[in-house]
Amino acid sequence: MRDALGPLFSDEDFTAGEFEEMYADLGRPGISPALLVMVTVLQFLHNLSDRDAAVAVADRISWKYALGLELEYTGFDASVLCEFRARLASGDRADALLSLMLERLKAAGLVRSGGRQRTDSTHVLACVRRLNRIECLGEALRAALEEIARTSPGLIVPLLGPGWDERYGRKVETSRLLRRKNASAARLAEQIGADGQSLIAAIDADATAGWMNDLPQVKIMRELWDQHFEATGTGQLRYRDTRELPPSAQRIRSPHEIDARYSTKGTPGADSVEWTGSKGHLTESCDEDLPNLVTDVHTTCATEPDVSATTPIQDKLIDRDLKPGEHLTDSGYPTGANIGASLERGITLIAPVTIQTGRGAHNGTFTPKDFHVDWQAGVTRCPAGATSISMRPKKNGLIRVAFSRAHCRPCPIRAQCTSSAPHLGRSLEIHPEPIHTARMRMQTEQDSPEWRETYRVRAGIEGTVSQAVRGPGLRRSRYRGLAKTHLQNVLIGIAINIRRLGAHYDTTTRSDRRPTRIHALCTQHGIATTA
Repeated sequence: MRDALGPLFSDEDFTAGEFEEMYADLGRPGISPALLVMVTVLQFLHNLSDRDAAVAVADRISWKYALGLELEYTGFDASVLCEFRARLASGDRADALLSLMLERLKAAGLVRSGGRQRTDSTHVLACVRRLNRIECLGEALRAALEEIARTSPGLIVPLLGPGWDERYGRKVETSRLLRRKNASAARLAEQIGADGQSLIAAIDADATAGWMNDLPQVKIMRELWDQHFEATGTGQLRYRDTRELPPSAQRIRSPHEIDARYSTKGTPGADSVEWTGSKGHLTESCDEDLPNLVTDVHTTCATEPDVSATTPIQDKLIDRDLKPGEHLTDSGYPTGANIGASLERGITLIAPVTIQTGRGAHNGTFTPKDFHVDWQAGVTRCPAGATSISMRPKKNGLIRVAFSRAHCRPCPIRAQCTSSAPHLGRSLEIHPEPIHTARMRMQTEQDSPEWRETYRVRAGIEGTVSQAVRGPGLRRSRYRGLAKTHLQNVLIGIAINIRRLGAHYDTTTRSDRRPTRIHALCTQHGIATTA
């Protein structure tokens, strides 16, 4: 790839745009940022640690050739990579780094606007152990005590009493704390709550301890106590029931990773997946005459549905002048709003669309596709030929269509239309004209063989996700915080591009795989399949 395209990054790239203030103007000159970017990408390409990557720079001839280094180059300390990633994780530099690479690839004719692109997501586990509620509260209190003890141990000493060392002297684990006879999880939670309340009260009572409220772990502990405890009239804390807790999108799951959220996907049972962390979306080009290259990496909280990523991904592709003509996704990405936004952008969203039957109906009844809407006259005609009595816009942007009960009650096909009470007429909600027309068109087209043949291309993104998981380790975050997790995902996307570009430009003729004995016998006797 380097022989064909030359260096993808230069030091001048890190002096303007999002990278303008990445390095200070004064002080000792740093190591080349272009070199550090490629080292970091190669590190993810081979799934190495910082120390192993630093050793590879000084030790591997292949790395030195790819990086354009002299054989005598002795490398640098491994801590440089950590400091460099911290700079890259700031602001939108991670996305700008991918945009910088795509500019080079676009100039080389390897990616282009107006083609096909496909998107899919996968779960990413946070870089923390999974905690239950009691362990999360105990760890939050222990982390706050450790943070205060580093600077002001005098505030902690009066609080220490019997049991504090057992509970907070080391990592909080309910299996350890509940090992004693007659131990109770409820009593342990109440004890941890009382201990945390005493610490908060001690900080609030000391006029000179106000600075402690600015400590990160103290802030997290206070927020967790607000989420899991409720003050009673007697001044005691009540441990909230699970149903009283905030939604999963707001709940802190670990005091060491406040961006991690708990989520599930799939149907309950063997196929369901539950995790604590985030979600990564990969988008790649899929034109037949060009290599498949990652064009966008999008990272969200684990609780955000895929529909929330559709429009932001398209916006970033447009900003990179890589607007797709056709955008292939699974059924989790399209909504009425996304379909309308894609139409405005001139993007054809190709995804399975389900038309719900609406309230008062059930599976097998008529759907909005079976109703004919006359937008000029402002009426809707049902399958039995009756016209609607009203089409009124709602506050949520939808249009409510209502039919007269006088027409619906004696209708001979009422059972195929609605399961509501006999005295009620059929009603349905549809989108405004452009979106409704697009949804109906997509619903009709997805039943055709041509649409299925086009949509078959989307399956290739599953292989890209698998490649990112099996090689660079996309499904496990190395770092804490959503910004650093997103940087890791972007670097993995760049690493996949480099591997695919290497395969694209590799003209070496490779010998066929050595056949097995059975295959050789089948070939010898003329019964081998052509595949």
